[in-house]
Amino acid sequence: MAPMTGVELADETTLVADLAYDSLRLIELTLALEQGFGLPELPQEETAMVTTLGDIVRMVAAARRQEAAR
Repeated sequence: MAPMTGVELADETTLVADLAYDSLRLIELTLALEQGFGLPELPQEETAMVTTLGDIVRMVAAARRQEAAR
């Protein structure tokens, strides 16, 4: 899904600078995360703060915990 391939992936890998994501790709990523993990719509305030792969992992983990607590 990432526009840039061949990049070493780590928690610090940035979506825009390292993986060449643009705004449309970031929206597509959000939708894929919601569908792939069966999450409700992720708040835009949270997704706007995501800049690295580690941020994605933490956001999805938190959303899954919240969903499980319901």
